[in-house]
Amino acid sequence: MKLKNIEIAIATIILLLAVYSLLGSVNGYLAGRYSDSAYGRELFKAKGLTFNFFINYFFPILIKNLAIYASFVWISCSLPDKFITQQKWQKAILSIIAGILVMWLLFVLSDCLDRPYDDYILPESLFREFGVATGMSGLMLLYEIFKQLTVWLLKRDEAKNSWKNNPLITNVIWFVLIWGVTLFGIILLQPHWGVGLFIALIAPCAFITYLVCLYVLIPRYYQSEKGAFWLLLTVITLGINIPFNGFYSGKASYGRLDFLILFLFIWFLQVAILVPLSLYLYKIKKERSAELTTLKTELGTSNAGLQFLRSQINPHFLFNALNTLYGTALLENAEKTGEGIQKLGDMMRFMLHENHQDKIALSRELDYLHNYIDLQNLRIASSPNINIEMQIEDIIGYYEIAPMLLIPFIENAYKHGISFKEKSWIKVNLCKKDEVLHLDVYNSIHPQKENDPERYHSGTGLENVKQRLALLYPNKHELVIRQNAQEFFVHLSITLSSQHQPKNNS
Repeated sequence: MKLKNIEIAIATIILLLAVYSLLGSVNGYLAGRYSDSAYGRELFKAKGLTFNFFINYFFPILIKNLAIYASFVWISCSLPDKFITQQKWQKAILSIIAGILVMWLLFVLSDCLDRPYDDYILPESLFREFGVATGMSGLMLLYEIFKQLTVWLLKRDEAKNSWKNNPLITNVIWFVLIWGVTLFGIILLQPHWGVGLFIALIAPCAFITYLVCLYVLIPRYYQSEKGAFWLLLTVITLGINIPFNGFYSGKASYGRLDFLILFLFIWFLQVAILVPLSLYLYKIKKERSAELTTLKTELGTSNAGLQFLRSQINPHFLFNALNTLYGTALLENAEKTGEGIQKLGDMMRFMLHENHQDKIALSRELDYLHNYIDLQNLRIASSPNINIEMQIEDIIGYYEIAPMLLIPFIENAYKHGISFKEKSWIKVNLCKKDEVLHLDVYNSIHPQKENDPERYHSGTGLENVKQRLALLYPNKHELVIRQNAQEFFVHLSITLSSQHQPKNNS
């Protein structure tokens, strides 16, 4: 869940608590439990005015609470997404000023409804509430700056923040953020004092108990004798509760017996909830750690096997053999055969030396593309029913691209678009416009035979390239694939980044 959603949820819960506390005063008023001085009704009578509980007490408080809630949701949750992250500073400042003015006017309205008997309420409230609205907005902005700084620290590069992968530290940071939001909202909306004190003291007490159980007690439970676990759990959790829970229970109770009952109840509730929760999370953590270890082992084995297979192929012998065949073909005046062998050698050099890199020169990818197309055209050159149209632009400048990203679409066209018995066509257009590479591939479609081993495997290469595009070019590519009864069409656009051509040290 996003932090913004958590903030809105917490702010909404605090608002509901404040409204619930306010509704309690409604019941008290209707039951006649409060004197005239509790609402200042004697001041209304002195001025000959009639006191209305809802207009002169309920709604003024509700208006202030709603104004604070709306300002927090706007400044701390909506403003960053709309303006700050997009660096629209002028609009951000204007919206903050507008928010302060709206809050100020609502506070003034609340004061006027609360104290209509005061002859100087309007000028006094205009001056005082402007300072209050500005101060509250400033606090919200300070909180937002602190939050953004903390999130930025969490998202920094691993090399600069080796601690960010430590779950203990990240858990503490997220707790402090959420706890700070909650306390901040309680201070602003001012529900019953007991709610604020409970959040301020019992929440960190429960969180520390959770951390101790998850990272200290539960591991000891599995690693050592289990008999001492419950004694250790009782002593440590009671020690954690004494400063936090002890202070809260002392403030919330009226006698020693009440204090003891409340203290033990809160302590037992923490243990009853947090120990099973910690045990469950610890088991999940151990299972994931075991899965990760297994995956690393399998990956290491696969890499070792791949390296072994690569070592069995002697590239020098392979290329020497191809060069021998190429020379033989030229001596026998088999020019097309020699040309095909040469292109095959270039393709194999590409596969051995460049295919494993993250990025290669776009020109090398296009060279491979040309070699593949030329080899395929040698195979179908004698067929009059096949029409091949290639328009591949010579791209000026040095650009980089992930290797083997374009070839799957050309391979798919030759694989499924060529028939030696029926009329077939392939049309390829590749060009660059405004730093964007465009590839369009059209090819005819022919029904596959029942005994074709690739009949149920078509589209696998395209699915793989879709995944690679999503990983390597997020929000920087567009892939459109359409098909009808006669034709298959692919359009691919990739935003390229120009690079300085690396120096050749050879």
